[in-house]
Amino acid sequence: MIYGVLLSIPEKHVAKYEDEVRKAIGNGIARGDIISFTEARYKGDVAFVMLARSQKAAERIVNELKELPINVKVIEIEGES
Repeated sequence: MIYGVLLSIPEKHVAKYEDEVRKAIGNGIARGDIISFTEARYKGDVAFVMLARSQKAAERIVNELKELPINVKVIEIEGES
């Protein structure tokens, strides 16, 4: 099972919270919780997709960010071995 984190910052909150989200992502990479991430911008919103080392690592990132007025969710990606 592969775990990921989906995160989006609404346009009205981008200026205030984007740096804080990037800091949390950087800390997650430094801890080894986040394997990789990518970002996208669409109509002023900013979105991040991260691959996490484990479910616990994904949940740790979500817990760091859940107090912010952003959308954040852990996802499970099933695959065949």
